[in-house]
Amino acid sequence: DSKGTVYPVSYTMTNLAGGWKVRNVIINGINIGKLFRDQFADTMQKNRNDLEKTIAGWGEVVAKAKETAKAEESGAK
Repeated sequence: DSKGTVYPVSYTMTNLAGGWKVRNVIINGINIGKLFRDQFADTMQKNRNDLEKTIAGWGEVVAKAKETAKAEESGAK
């Protein structure tokens, strides 16, 4: 952020087919992989386990999460 705040970041990687891929990232104690898994599972449940419907609407879920994060960030300032 503009104040120069330092956030702890840790990550895990895996070597797949000769190339390194990020497997998970934890930022300031927030497990991003778990967050997305939980959001996806919740969306699947709301869509009665309809995978195609869940994937088709996934962009909307991510957009709402971004809006929520921005609103929380603005409120914290």
